[in-house]
Amino acid sequence: MLEVKELYENGYRQGAPRGGLVDASSIDSEVCAESKCESCGHKGTEYNPFMREEPKSYRAFAVCPECEASFEF
Repeated sequence: MLEVKELYENGYRQGAPRGGLVDASSIDSEVCAESKCESCGHKGTEYNPFMREEPKSYRAFAVCPECEASFEF
């Protein structure tokens, strides 16, 4: 399960990469919308991105609106 507190403690903040040649947030958002929850089988998960500036890092999670299970991808 997604532990937001742990992400914040490690310097991450809610947000997605901007700019660049690829629009990662649009792609990842579409992937989540079409994904099925691995725990309960619900179709469609919510995109929950996190960024850290130093050292630069991006982590994306699919969160099920039905059972609240989360999966990093």
